[in-house]
Amino acid sequence: MNLLKNKKLLITVVFFVVLYFLLSFIVAFTAFSIGDETYEFSPSDLNIPYEAIQIKSYNSFISTWWIPSDSDVTIIMLHGLRSQKADPEMLEKIKLFNDQGFSIIAIDFRNHGFSGKGNFTFGIEEVDDVYTTINYFYENEGLKSFGIWGFSYGATTALFSGFQFYENTSNVELIGIFAESPYLDLLEVFTDQVSYRTPLNKTMANLLKPGTIFLTNLIYDFDFNSINKTFESNKEIAFPTVVLSCSNDEIVPKLQSQRIVQILGSNAVYEEFAECSNHGNTFESNSSRYIQILKNLFN
Repeated sequence: MNLLKNKKLLITVVFFVVLYFLLSFIVAFTAFSIGDETYEFSPSDLNIPYEAIQIKSYNSFISTWWIPSDSDVTIIMLHGLRSQKADPEMLEKIKLFNDQGFSIIAIDFRNHGFSGKGNFTFGIEEVDDVYTTINYFYENEGLKSFGIWGFSYGATTALFSGFQFYENTSNVELIGIFAESPYLDLLEVFTDQVSYRTPLNKTMANLLKPGTIFLTNLIYDFDFNSINKTFESNKEIAFPTVVLSCSNDEIVPKLQSQRIVQILGSNAVYEEFAECSNHGNTFESNSSRYIQILKNLFN
């Protein structure tokens, strides 16, 4: 009888261990699943002239849109995770920047839109996409003055781009960085995303953290704490930087943006917007204030 009980107990334990790691694998796979969807929209749909330029990047390539104007400042626009430059929300921002008279370069990050494949590291190695784009346009278009705008994944990448900007670019200047809803604690954001994108609730997603971290390191060779470590190891940023957040953002809580500004030091300021309808909808919350912040930074 005891042998039978022990056998049943062992089977039960093995079942739940296997189930735990299976769910952890699903969660890890979900985090690194970008998708291959591409949008066919372009600035021409908004009557904005542009040039599509493909830039070679190591063993891959970056898909960009070049929208020139009379401005001496060119804004590099960096989309969010699982988005792309042709996303309707990105096109709205492109029109906004164009209406303000800025020259614009919108890019598709590696693994997104019409760009090629590459390591996916939530912004750490994606800075190379930014540096490669800037160096290309300096060498081929003679552009020398840049600003960087980014949202969420793009915002964190924008901030990382500022840490070693002059070590990775040539003969150009960075006017400022506009970071909209960047993330600091990827695990916190990831847990919220898992509960949002899967049938698992937040409690279950939290319970799966150890297994997810283990499998992510094992399968994808990625440490979820590397975002925190990158911010902490670089400390202060040398360029004028504005970090925006929504007070009610449930995807990237405002406390993360506030902590980032503390790390970045005296050149960074925090701007909070109330009553946003969704993650990062600061412009919709208060468009006139948003535009004024934009002008103050890049003009």
